[in-house]
Amino acid sequence: MFTRKSLPFWASFALLLASSRILGADLVIEGAPADSGFNVGSVATIRASIRGITGDPSRYAVFAEIQYVGTTAAANVQMDRQEANEPGEARYETGWLIPADAPTGLYSVIIRVEDRTARTVIATKKLRSFAAYKKLLRIIDLKLGKTYYNPGDPIECEMSIENLTDRDLKDLRVEFSNANYPWISLYSNSPDQAGTEKENPDLAIKVLRGRLSLAAHSTVRIPTMPAGRAAFTQGSQRAVMGAGAPERHEKVPPPEVDFYTVAVWNQDRTVLYDMQFTPPVIVRPADRDVPKPYGRAFTHPYNSDIDFTRYRQFYPPGLISPAITLDHSRTLYRPGDKVRIVAVLKNTSREEWKGLELDGGILEPGGKSIQSTNILSRINLTPGESQTVEADVWTAPATLPSGVYSLRLSMGEPGARPKAETTAEIAFNRLPASLLVLCPHEDDEASYAGLIRAAVEAGVPVRVVIFTGGDVGECERYYDQPCGPNEAREFGLVRMEETAEALEHIGLTRDKLMFLGLPDGGSGSIWFDHVKAVNPFLSVYLACDHAPYENVVKPNLPYAREPVVELVKQIIASFHPAMVATSHPDERHVDHRTTGWFVIKACQELLRENHLGPETELIVDRAYGSGGFKRAPFRYETVRIELSGEASALAREMSWIYQSQDGNLAEGMRKTYLELPRHEDHLRVLDWPEHAGWNE
Repeated sequence: MFTRKSLPFWASFALLLASSRILGADLVIEGAPADSGFNVGSVATIRASIRGITGDPSRYAVFAEIQYVGTTAAANVQMDRQEANEPGEARYETGWLIPADAPTGLYSVIIRVEDRTARTVIATKKLRSFAAYKKLLRIIDLKLGKTYYNPGDPIECEMSIENLTDRDLKDLRVEFSNANYPWISLYSNSPDQAGTEKENPDLAIKVLRGRLSLAAHSTVRIPTMPAGRAAFTQGSQRAVMGAGAPERHEKVPPPEVDFYTVAVWNQDRTVLYDMQFTPPVIVRPADRDVPKPYGRAFTHPYNSDIDFTRYRQFYPPGLISPAITLDHSRTLYRPGDKVRIVAVLKNTSREEWKGLELDGGILEPGGKSIQSTNILSRINLTPGESQTVEADVWTAPATLPSGVYSLRLSMGEPGARPKAETTAEIAFNRLPASLLVLCPHEDDEASYAGLIRAAVEAGVPVRVVIFTGGDVGECERYYDQPCGPNEAREFGLVRMEETAEALEHIGLTRDKLMFLGLPDGGSGSIWFDHVKAVNPFLSVYLACDHAPYENVVKPNLPYAREPVVELVKQIIASFHPAMVATSHPDERHVDHRTTGWFVIKACQELLRENHLGPETELIVDRAYGSGGFKRAPFRYETVRIELSGEASALAREMSWIYQSQDGNLAEGMRKTYLELPRHEDHLRVLDWPEHAGWNE
């Protein structure tokens, strides 16, 4: 009989491996970092539990392998065993001191279990990642003097500012504004005669403190002081409805809910340290306090907006029939496509139906009949009986003009008045062979909802790319408290999930959606001030200069122009779309216009490198406003996407899914079938290959 001692080395090693595999086979590792993110210079706590342990737990050595995603170097930290609650279970915990100069972004965590006796790894498990952020300063205890203001009343606020670092912060600038930058341009459209940009008067910026110094790990209190004046939202003039009275427009706007922004910059406004929104206030004229306004957490801003009859019947009378129910999942086509119906016929009478005919017809936008056909003959249905019909009713000519057409079905005895009729809209568009949509934020893909839906219904390959994580927009509202880096990052994940659900609603699956994870509101700084990867932009909310998300195309993407453009080029080149759709390069919102700049620059470079053809169509959405910046030199022409009422309803319903972005308000403002828009307009950029570098 062989003893272990008499075995040759190779046999002993094989036995050790075998015993290790058996030892680790039934181990179950669970755990996670104690938080979703930690400030650099602080301790990241990692916890894990191991179940299935047999024998002496001291036989196991457990390590947390922490790695900056995208690199090969890793920190291996041995974990300390804690008191276990269950037999066969061991709990472990360790703290990793994040170096003060560690890169911000995403860190992966792998738990490794070793057998001390055999000195082999017997089990590993990847845990949830965490982010390391670099938050230098934060605003705390932000309060306003009161809730109700008359227009022109002084607004008083107080706050505290905390230095989170171990060094002094000097020359800080504390601002109060009645608008919300970085979404609105800091500068006006009208430079002075010397060409110097003037501060945007719409922001009504008040400097509360200039050249403020803050010692390391200290807090300074800014006592109650005048910060601005209450005013109605610019251009606000709402219709006021009296009970049973006709609509009337008031010269003085009714009371409204508003809020303001406090920001802390360095003195020359190149670094935004922190930004917070104030609690909401109500601004109202001195002589009136009605109608009573509701805030964004409510479905309607005023009770007068409630319509008690409009929504009771989505379709107008006569448009649909209980005897002919159409499947509306396909209503958008291309010229040359076959129009196919799926319908359920039902005898809704008390008498037997015999020998009925189902006929179909197509009407052009003006109402003229252009095609008719018999779909089914000899239909026999007893009372309450149903029959499903699937049939091609028309092959649209390849030369058919784009537009909204009508499909009419009628069922009855030959030569007699129909027993049932129904009408459906179908729309025709000339579509590209493939479509790539690139948007600044989660919910901006709604601008192209009709185009995306048309492509999906036609089987055209579609991809959607969202540039930012949307981490700022409505973050405080979601948590009902100020947002730190962890809240902002998690809120970005909320918005990403909303986008996935919204696109699923119009038929695009999740595997066709990509995120870049850029910082909300930071695109302009990335473009102009942070060109190289070695000098990334530090986001004010995320407190990271690399993308701290795990579900993005490239985790730890540097927040710098060149890496962003390069990644966009890779996405475009790999998909090779026939049409690229993005945001307008003259958009007021900094993320919107800069997204257009990123995309156009990427297309121009790919064209120069022979990875994209000049025949590629580039379209942009219509700009909803402009700020104080140089206008793009491009030429445009209108591109119209025709929509059926059903497709328009799907697009409208997308906005309801964005609960974080006032989806409840959008749901409260429903439109009936006839009120929905029947087209979606965009702009084709005629000369996108030209004007390279115009804004660099």
